[in-house]
Amino acid sequence: MQLKVIESFVYLFQERNISKASEKLYISQQGLSRQIQALESELGVVLFNRSNSGVEPTAVCKLLYSHYKKMYDEYLCTMSTLNDYKKKISNSYSVAFAYGVTNSLSSDFMFDYQKQHPKVNLEIEEWSQATCIQKLIKGELDAAFLVTPLDNKLIKCTSLIEGEMNIAVHKSHPLAVGNAPIDFKCLDGENLITGVPENAVRGIMDYFCLKTGIHLRVLISSSNNLNFINSMTESIGIAPVTQTMAAKITNPEIVLRKVIIPERAFLYYCTPHNDEKCKDLADIQRYVVNYFQNTPVENLLKPNSAPIPLNRGPVCI
Repeated sequence: MQLKVIESFVYLFQERNISKASEKLYISQQGLSRQIQALESELGVVLFNRSNSGVEPTAVCKLLYSHYKKMYDEYLCTMSTLNDYKKKISNSYSVAFAYGVTNSLSSDFMFDYQKQHPKVNLEIEEWSQATCIQKLIKGELDAAFLVTPLDNKLIKCTSLIEGEMNIAVHKSHPLAVGNAPIDFKCLDGENLITGVPENAVRGIMDYFCLKTGIHLRVLISSSNNLNFINSMTESIGIAPVTQTMAAKITNPEIVLRKVIIPERAFLYYCTPHNDEKCKDLADIQRYVVNYFQNTPVENLLKPNSAPIPLNRGPVCI
């Protein structure tokens, strides 16, 4: 029996809903259902009664829950102890950026911290936002830079900067006319040049579309849509860009328009809920917060700086 199956069992028992449980586990509903069915087959019992309104634990499921919950908690505790030990002997800490964040934000400042504190070993990683959250929950990451939307019941979130959204359009596009900010709903039906689904900035866009009920047609989905923006010679679609991404647009035929978004959007510095900060981790967080409080937004990304290589997880393009 794999631990991830026990984890899925615990989450489903608590949520009583496949959709909600799969969302918190960051797996598909089909994947969660397969795991539970495999567990039922292995045990030879029915654990949940399914209905249109959700799932209801059976009598045997209720008997088993406390045992599986204890196993899962012990696993998390064990991993936390192991990670604490590794940090203690190596003075090493892992900090991640969600995919797409480093397109908008230079990660130089974390390397500057490393230079200033040579006795601290920082492992800078890059994962999808969903993976970052799971790693934080499991204690496999010490901190991560993530963006809206986030559930602060799962992890601790310290807001660093509030972001604005702009769209980049060719000068011949109808939305290029005028100077007043555009309401987000006015983008309904537009062709979209955007990042891949795992991209954090794309995630914000998808979230706002869901929140407002509008639909956009994804025309180009790339890990670096700035290349398309800077080579655009005709009106083919709109591209959402952050303030710092806008600094890297060099195409003279591109017009930037500010968009009024339906909800405030933030860049966050996130840590596990159960973290007991050692001196180094507390110092890193103070450094990060101070850096963002004292650095103008336009200086957060150096327009001509080369990208810094990161330890990457799997990327889908």
